[in-house]
Amino acid sequence: MLVKSVKRQVLHLLILLFSFNLISAQEKDIITFLTMEEAINKAFKENNLVKASGYSLKKANWDVKRAWTQLFPTLSFNTRYTWIDDQTFAERDFRQYLPPELAAQIPQTVFQESFFSSFDVDMPIFNGVLVNGLSIAYEQESMAENMDESTRQQIAFTVVSNYLNVLKSKEIVKLQLEYLELSKLNYEKAERLFKANRYSQNEALRWKVDFQQQKSAVVTNESGLRSALLNLGRLINSTLSLETELEIKIPDSIVEEAERVQNLDDSEVLGLADFSNEQLIEINAALAASQSNEEIQRLLYQNSYSNYMPNVSLSYSHGWRENNTIELDDYSPKTFMVNLRIPIFTSFQNYTELKSAYYEYKKSEEEFRDQLLNTRLILNDVVNRMLNLKTQQVLSVSNVEFNENNYRIVETQRERGIVSNIDFIDAKLNLQNAKLQQVTDYYDFVTTIVEYYFLTGKIEKLIE
Repeated sequence: MLVKSVKRQVLHLLILLFSFNLISAQEKDIITFLTMEEAINKAFKENNLVKASGYSLKKANWDVKRAWTQLFPTLSFNTRYTWIDDQTFAERDFRQYLPPELAAQIPQTVFQESFFSSFDVDMPIFNGVLVNGLSIAYEQESMAENMDESTRQQIAFTVVSNYLNVLKSKEIVKLQLEYLELSKLNYEKAERLFKANRYSQNEALRWKVDFQQQKSAVVTNESGLRSALLNLGRLINSTLSLETELEIKIPDSIVEEAERVQNLDDSEVLGLADFSNEQLIEINAALAASQSNEEIQRLLYQNSYSNYMPNVSLSYSHGWRENNTIELDDYSPKTFMVNLRIPIFTSFQNYTELKSAYYEYKKSEEEFRDQLLNTRLILNDVVNRMLNLKTQQVLSVSNVEFNENNYRIVETQRERGIVSNIDFIDAKLNLQNAKLQQVTDYYDFVTTIVEYYFLTGKIEKLIE
């Protein structure tokens, strides 16, 4: 019995240890505190798109090296084994038709089993495809660099905007919870007064509706907060929960920029979108990558003309004459050749390939122009929203100030019995909505500024 009891206790201990380790392992995947800088750095390290973009850049680096190697000579060792049947061997070995004394003086050149080996060196002298391929490889590397930069900027912008969205959601939920608690107290008070025949049923029901509205608002905004945390967690490949604490303070660089834009005149804000096409391409990594892709298609189109050009190469072979042993022990002929290839007629393959490459180039040209126009459209839209939110913020501050003053007046009047409870509830809801709108306008304004910095290629400077 004692042994069984000890075994049972050991088993329970092992189960507890296993459970503790399992919980600890799960907790390791849940981040409990996260700053904006940590979120960005974690996204740069863990986000799959950033990793994939880094691999694309490394591939492009190696493609440049590979393009260079196409211009260098190649060395190969070749060997072959041949077996011929008896009849063919008898027909090819002409020595059998000679007298024995004469046949013995002629070296054997035909074997039923034979081996041939050689060292071969090949080197291109002129090949338009290879030369142009080097330019294509360099342009692909440039495109990969721009795409990598664009991906990092896109991830940084998305992380910052989602981080700000989480902060906004948390602030809204906090504000809603405060009003929910206040609404609950007022509802409970209204129920007591109604039972004491001091409130009408309509007034009591109005407080009940207000309480239910606040509960619904809290649930809705908590769902929005969970979604915002899921989005942010997905970007950094980590799990965030409602208990995850974020640094409430927005980085000083973003706050300072928001204040700077807030103090600009309307014309100065609109002037933030004034960029020439060349400037916009230079500052926007995605546009620069698209331009590189257009250039690649142009080079591929140009490369199609290489099919009409001659191809010159050198070949040198050091071989051993075919005999019946695998050893390199026979006469070794040395062959040097200059190969010239001029295409005459290829059943219009070159022409059709040329046309296909041309229209692919024209397609990429139109796509680049379309992306340039869309980027300019988005940039102007961002600046317009920035101007609207800049004005809206001033209105929000005034609206909160007005509704706070109105709420105090109505509250005093209610205590004196001058206004009804319904008027008081309306005043409270107006103040609540004004505060919520102020929070929303501020975070939307800050996010719009971050988006502007993203479009103009300065997002990483803003968050340093």
